[in-house]
Amino acid sequence: MLSRNIIFFIKDRLPVGMRTTQDIYFVVFVISALAFIIPTCPWFFALGQERAGISVAVVAVLVFLTLLAWRFFKLPLMWAQNIYQSNLLAVILYNAWYMGGLSSPVLVWLGVVPVLPLFTARSRVWVYIWMILSFSSVLGFYVIQTQGILPMQPHETVEDLAFRALMYAMLLITQLSLINSVDMLSESTLRHISRTNTRLNLLSIDLQKANAHKDQFLAMVSHEMRTPLNAVMGYLSLMSTDKRLPEDAVDFVKGAQNSAAHLLTVINDLLDYSQIQNGRVVLNPQVFNLHVMLHKTHSIFKPRANDLGLNYKLVISPTLPEWVRGDQHRLAQILINLLGNALKFTDKGHVTTQVDYEPTARNEGDLVIRVKDSGRGIPVEAQHKIFDPFVQLSQADGQAAPRDALRGNGLGLSITRTLVTSHGGTIGLHSEVGVGSEFRVDIPLPVAPAPPKSVPALELIDHSAVKLLIVDDHAVNRMVATATIQRSMPNAQIDQAENGTEGLEKMSTTLYDLVLLDLVMPDIDGIEVMRRVRGTLAPPYRDVQVVALTANVAEEALKTCLAVGISEVMPKPFDRLTLVNTVIRHCSKPTVGEPPANPS
Repeated sequence: MLSRNIIFFIKDRLPVGMRTTQDIYFVVFVISALAFIIPTCPWFFALGQERAGISVAVVAVLVFLTLLAWRFFKLPLMWAQNIYQSNLLAVILYNAWYMGGLSSPVLVWLGVVPVLPLFTARSRVWVYIWMILSFSSVLGFYVIQTQGILPMQPHETVEDLAFRALMYAMLLITQLSLINSVDMLSESTLRHISRTNTRLNLLSIDLQKANAHKDQFLAMVSHEMRTPLNAVMGYLSLMSTDKRLPEDAVDFVKGAQNSAAHLLTVINDLLDYSQIQNGRVVLNPQVFNLHVMLHKTHSIFKPRANDLGLNYKLVISPTLPEWVRGDQHRLAQILINLLGNALKFTDKGHVTTQVDYEPTARNEGDLVIRVKDSGRGIPVEAQHKIFDPFVQLSQADGQAAPRDALRGNGLGLSITRTLVTSHGGTIGLHSEVGVGSEFRVDIPLPVAPAPPKSVPALELIDHSAVKLLIVDDHAVNRMVATATIQRSMPNAQIDQAENGTEGLEKMSTTLYDLVLLDLVMPDIDGIEVMRRVRGTLAPPYRDVQVVALTANVAEEALKTCLAVGISEVMPKPFDRLTLVNTVIRHCSKPTVGEPPANPS
């Protein structure tokens, strides 16, 4: 078998159209023959075999010219091969004629003649042709010598010639048997490889189907989990604004809200991990206020840190720019995962977040986030695996069990590392057992000019007499959305539809200012509803504004929504103020009034 380096060396020096396996073997055989023939020429002359030396030199020239004709004048490989074979057979027979016929040691080289077509010919026919020619040459010498045309050697009998002819014939028959055995073995191997490839292809198809089913399952589970969670978080949000709630009940509601938010984080982590596994992490860079994002994100865990009695602080460097361009959601997710991890394993002391900015070029720099805690620390032998998915430190790793059951799913740090690298950044860890841990994140983040000032979203009362339609197959979801909207829009007339078919009927007969549409429904999904609204309804019904409320916020789903004419997509569970402000913004000419009064 040819050395891989030799094959690549020859292949790199051949034209693109002359790099088949047969081409490479032909070049190797010719070069090998020349490397053997050329040094033998002076050796033959030294031994007094001038005729042999001349004949070998002539063959060397002819073989070299054949190689040049194939390489530069596009001589077909079959012709080049046959010319090479003819020269090889001719020089063997010529020298055997003058060196004793069947008694000549030169005839042993007849065994080499069928070797080249064995590697270069696309059909075994040429191998058999050259074997027959070699065997016919042996028979020809036998006839010529027994007839006295070519004299036999002294003390040589006809029986001796027959024995030598038989030996050469057996050599060729052995080659033929060997070739057939190799072909049978190769055919069997190819059949085995073909069957294996077929099984692998079927397995690959099954895996692709399983992966597609997994994505569908996760999307379905996400929707089914977010649907009741939407109601829980919606009602808790409404309860938290009720001034009649006793003080101890307010704490209970906040605890329930924290637990619901944690459950939502677990669901989001699972979906993010699925998207990461499929290479579908898409960043959505936009200009945002970095200081506001940091304070808002950091404050999420402040109640929990206060309950634990921790010194929980955020230190922002004076050099940190206010406005930057990046994926605000993903950066907040990175910080949330790091803070949640720090609080999980810190019983006393502090959790400090330090944010710096290291300029690298004009309007360019690295956002540096350090999250330090005085927790239990991570042993050196466990530090290399904490960024792996589904890894949770246990007592065997030198960690006691967390103080509560909100341990998560072991995906937070794995997802964090992927999000950091997706931004072109790095994440590192320094930790000592009994002292604490420090996670450092460096992410390239360009500075951006401040956008035009916008009016912040406030909790307002809108007295507009707008007509709204909520289409959702879950009654609880419709009730939560209705109660949330009517608290801030008391004059709104809100219709409900429990499935896509009913929603389509209502939209075809009533002109609504805005439709809140669920995307996943048992009869007709929201996407198909929108296709029919935009494609079949008459104006102005087909021009109704639609906001999708969905638990599936994957990139493909968002693109599909925009493609069918949905104005905006809001994730479930929805934020109360965001929902109200979205409805007010999309409804025509809303009349904004005073802030909402205390609920009665």
